[in-house]
Amino acid sequence: MKKNKNLIISLIKDDLRHFRLVSGLEALGLDNSGNYYLYLNETIFKLVGITIDDEDFLEEYMNECRMVINIDIFKHPELLDGLALSLYNKLLEEAS
Repeated sequence: MKKNKNLIISLIKDDLRHFRLVSGLEALGLDNSGNYYLYLNETIFKLVGITIDDEDFLEEYMNECRMVINIDIFKHPELLDGLALSLYNKLLEEAS
């Protein structure tokens, strides 16, 4: 189980990094950011055992992901780790 936990948290961090990158591109005026969507959250949800049919939970998850925009992930990687762990715990609560 710990191996899966580490894998899921790693995927969440990848998703957060990607979210931050796409948000930065949008801020620079690149409006085609929807073309760069990787669907990582869907993979993460499947690994945890959550269906993405719950739009409210998906929106809540995405809102928390938006917090990564305010984190300097290069100077403070521990903040990225903390956000990823928080999201992981939220996913576990939803799955149970």
